[in-house]
Amino acid sequence: MKKVYLAAAVLALIFGFSYCYKKDKTEKTATEKEAVVNEVKNEEMIVPGYALGEIPAISIPKIPNLSVSENPDAKITLDMAKKISSVPGITISPVKVEDGNIVGGSYSMQIGKNGDGQYSDKNKSVQTDGNGAGQYEDDKITIQRDEDGAGQYINKVTGVTLQVDKDGTGQYIDEKNDLSIQVNKDGTGLYTDKKNNVTIYVNENDVRYVSTNIEMVNNGDGSGTYTNKSKNLVIENNGKGKAKITFNGQTTEVDAKPLEKPGKLAKLEMVPPVPSIEANSLLINLDSEVLFDVNKYDVRVHPEAEEVLKNLAIVLKEMDVKNFEIDGHTDSDASDEYNQVLSEKRANSVKNFLVSQGVTAEITTKGYGESKPVASNDTAEGKQKNRRVEIIIPTI
Repeated sequence: MKKVYLAAAVLALIFGFSYCYKKDKTEKTATEKEAVVNEVKNEEMIVPGYALGEIPAISIPKIPNLSVSENPDAKITLDMAKKISSVPGITISPVKVEDGNIVGGSYSMQIGKNGDGQYSDKNKSVQTDGNGAGQYEDDKITIQRDEDGAGQYINKVTGVTLQVDKDGTGQYIDEKNDLSIQVNKDGTGLYTDKKNNVTIYVNENDVRYVSTNIEMVNNGDGSGTYTNKSKNLVIENNGKGKAKITFNGQTTEVDAKPLEKPGKLAKLEMVPPVPSIEANSLLINLDSEVLFDVNKYDVRVHPEAEEVLKNLAIVLKEMDVKNFEIDGHTDSDASDEYNQVLSEKRANSVKNFLVSQGVTAEITTKGYGESKPVASNDTAEGKQKNRRVEIIIPTI
């Protein structure tokens, strides 16, 4: 009988342990499930990349740098021509020289003593005061610029337009990307990205971000809100260390740092300066009738002729020109042979005079006779233009 009781006791003990073990296991599994549910819930309640209760900072957009497209291997600036342009009796033009020939179409240029002037060809026009201000237009870009950088910039290729005042306020528009920025004097303004349906309002005290599903507000005092319409999620930071999270109608309060004070819009960039004129050489045109008597090649012993070349020599030395070419040209009067020799001798006479004035650059001379007219030889005016000496200074 005692054995029966003992066996029953053992069975009861074993059953009890088994029951308790199953009960503990069941409770632990429920706890784990609850933790998993809470973890998933928390993941749904946070902004990706941020901690629970954190609100992203509203990024203040910046304008990309503007640039004027130029060929860096073939250009000449108006500044380089400033000193030469002050020498009376000569005219200068930027030109392209390829295989010994001046190419590039019909150029027209006038430059004053201060570097101001005009330049035009079939694709480009420049009006400048020598200080970066003026007008520039080609088939891609239009610039209207004041000396202080205010003005208008239009790029027909990129679709960018900039209208800016001297204090950096104004409007930037990028038509291709459907972007626009309006900047006010105090850094407030409006940014619009229509392609991505984003608008940012930068106000005096607060900044507001609005997109299709997301809205954010930074009130400037540490408080702010984040709303995700697609997730039914709202985060409200009270700016005092707490944030209230409302997700699918249920509210939770968590610890959260106050928001940092929002920034302001940066001032707009100034309009780019009137750009360089594409060329690879500077052409200086000397009037033969100023330098030489009729059918003569020695430089005239005359104050006018000597002044032109003496002043030119001074400028060439100041510019530290390393090498240049002197070309002689004539009209069509007399024979080809005579004109060829005359043009060569006139080019050499100019070289010798410049050397006598201390010009140490490497100088090449060529005579072209009547073979390269720049005007008709049927008129007296045309012949006058063809009787010339040209100095070509490479700028690359």
